[in-house]
Parts: sequence; C-alpha cells; structure tokens
Amino acid sequence: MGESKYAELNEEQLKEIKRLEKKLNVTLIAYENSILESPNQFDNTAN
Repeated sequence: MGESKYAELNEEQLKEIKRLEKKLNVTLIAYENSILESPNQFDNTAN
C-alpha cells in the first residue's frame, strides 16, 4: 500500500479553505493527480 501524505498548510490557508467550504456548503478534498494521468483510466472521448 502506498504512503499517505498530507498537505502542509499554514494557519491562514487552512482558514481560507474552511471559509470557502462554509460559503459553498461543500467539503473540499485533494487527490494525487498522477492517478488520473494513467492511460488505463476512464476515457470520456467520443468514438
């Protein structure tokens, strides 16, 4: 299993994320972009 990594946010960045979550009524998440770059992932192009 891969190593888990956490974002390093300063206090001001964390406050801004929480403010946006409240304003938009959502929970913001992050993901590793390299997973989506795999050629075997979903293909949404028209054939």
